[in-house]
Amino acid sequence: MENSNEIKQTKNVFAKRNFYTIKDSGLVYVFALILPFVVGLVYAFLALLIAPKFGWTGENVLENLSTHIGYLLPSLLLTQFCFLSIYFAYHGAAKISLSACKLQFKKTNPLTAFICVAVGVICVFGFVWLFEGCLGGLYSKLGLNSSIDVPISNVGWLFLWLVVLGIVPAICEELIFRGVIFQGLRQKLPAGASIVLCGLLFALTHQNVTQLLYTFLLGCILSFVMEKTGNLIYPILIHLFNNVSTIVFSFLIAKHQVAFPTMWWGWILAILVAAATFAILWLIYFLYLRKKPKQEVEKVGQEPTNSAAMVGKLPLSMVCGIIFCVIMIVINVIA
Repeated sequence: MENSNEIKQTKNVFAKRNFYTIKDSGLVYVFALILPFVVGLVYAFLALLIAPKFGWTGENVLENLSTHIGYLLPSLLLTQFCFLSIYFAYHGAAKISLSACKLQFKKTNPLTAFICVAVGVICVFGFVWLFEGCLGGLYSKLGLNSSIDVPISNVGWLFLWLVVLGIVPAICEELIFRGVIFQGLRQKLPAGASIVLCGLLFALTHQNVTQLLYTFLLGCILSFVMEKTGNLIYPILIHLFNNVSTIVFSFLIAKHQVAFPTMWWGWILAILVAAATFAILWLIYFLYLRKKPKQEVEKVGQEPTNSAAMVGKLPLSMVCGIIFCVIMIVINVIA
């Protein structure tokens, strides 16, 4: 018995660990902010250098570039490529197994997966009136742009954006936020605090004040599902179908030129619809999700010996990342 325990301990010393620490959460969060920012600056600088060759000159050249599909499409993909690069590079450098994110295809329950698809769709149609209609109209009056202007006038554009803004971000962002950051937070913080904090980090990373409330809510829902199921497949499905539903909804609105009523009664109806959506989500949890056992995985590997510099209960790197996001949001609002 002692020999078997010694063998197991020896294997743990040399094995890649299959779990994250709060230090991993902080470092990955900072990398997920800094790398896309630096790559974006380099990309914008190179675009400005070649812009005159296409006849784009003057003071508004960068503004004109940012709305051109030839510039916009690669910039959207670059951010997600940065996330994916960080995910694989960090796992290699920190000697963490790729299975640590708990992307468990074989343990995926079809009914749970279907329910997650439904949750992704329900969130869009339940909250879009309040967040995009009423609050979106309010933001517009304040001079704040609530979305990226992309062409979506035909089915060809629709399918392109389903991939670029729907499928790719759902996978790349979930690997970073629910795969690494949330699970690292859970090693140090209770479930409730980890869910709220991960939702906040997810919202701040988008650096768009008009999307802050909805991305925070969605981030909390995704983290909650990750906590209750222990399988990253389910948050990916919710995120994926939330994105897809949003894009399809935007396509239908643009095609039929539908406008949300923003009078006082429109606000009341939007709030009632949002409240009904919360009730549906709670029923899904109460009648099904809370009864499902969480998929637990035995820890393998050694805890890192060097701990992170902390500010209270959070790593210094994460606090710096939050400050960076707040500064960028303020700059975006002022600009």
